Amino acid sequence: MKKNNSFRGSLLKVVAFAAIVVIAGCSKPENSVNEDSSLISGAGKNAAKVKYTNEVRASGSNYVWRVNNVDQGTTSSLATAINNAIGTGNREVHVLVGGTLSAQINLQPGLILRCHNVTFNKNHSGYGFYRDGSGNIKIYDMILNNNTNMGIRTSRASDVFIQNVRIYGGSIAIRIDSHPSRPYEDGRWVYRIHIQDCRFENGSGHGLETYGVDGFKGYGIVARNMGECGVLLNKTINGALGTVNAYRCATNTGYAGLRLANSCSNITTDMLYADQCGRGYFVLSGSNNSTLKNCRITNGTGIGVWLENVVNCTVQAGCTNDGVAVTGSGSWANVSTSGCP
Repeated sequence: MKKNNSFRGSLLKVVAFAAIVVIAGCSKPENSVNEDSSLISGAGKNAAKVKYTNEVRASGSNYVWRVNNVDQGTTSSLATAINNAIGTGNREVHVLVGGTLSAQINLQPGLILRCHNVTFNKNHSGYGFYRDGSGNIKIYDMILNNNTNMGIRTSRASDVFIQNVRIYGGSIAIRIDSHPSRPYEDGRWVYRIHIQDCRFENGSGHGLETYGVDGFKGYGIVARNMGECGVLLNKTINGALGTVNAYRCATNTGYAGLRLANSCSNITTDMLYADQCGRGYFVLSGSNNSTLKNCRITNGTGIGVWLENVVNCTVQAGCTNDGVAVTGSGSWANVSTSGCP
């Protein structure tokens, strides 16, 4: 009997232990999220997960916009969904789906727009993205196939930051100015503009243009097959450019791979690559106190380095096979004209 009781006791212990294991395996850790709790309500397990407080996402062939963690509506227009998600600004919006933009995207103050490297195909005649008014606007990570007009334009908006944006086609890819029609007037300025790691191709206008900017930064700018300048700074002061890489920009025109005009001042550029452009580096029209540290300018249709009646503008090093012309007090170019290795 003792042996049987011992056996029964051991068996009961095994059964109890197994029950504990099963219960533990079925329980969830504290604060765990139900598998389906982050899915769109009523859409099933295969639906796209809601990730962000404010977002635009696909739902079948339509687009859902979400604000403050609440789905607000569904539309067949991607532009409508994005504009509705942006609202009056002062929020971070994540666009998780690309598609056709049939209307302009209206940028608003205090906006952070994160596009997650989606592709937009613009098919209307307006601007792709536009703001006329106060700024503090940030745009990240998008591709825009632009059919006509400008890709991104901001007027009268300070504190604009644009990073990892690629724009193909259209006219001017990005234009930043201090007034929509009169940025040249005295006293009209915007401040603290930063363009980072952007690429522009196959447009009829400039890749990047500024007019009336105090405090400009531009790094990692690539322009290919643009009808006008790769980068054009007008009335822009206290600025820094990293590398500008221009190829076949402004060919057979008076524009250049990089052009400083209309009273630019205190602009320092680290490196300019300009191949098969019109002019390479062109500084004129009252611009002064600007420095290009190094350049490689080849096979252009105009003068490689032209400092035209400007004060204290210098090119510290580099090479070109397109010639050098310098006029103006304190201006000089230490550039080899025997070709580039």
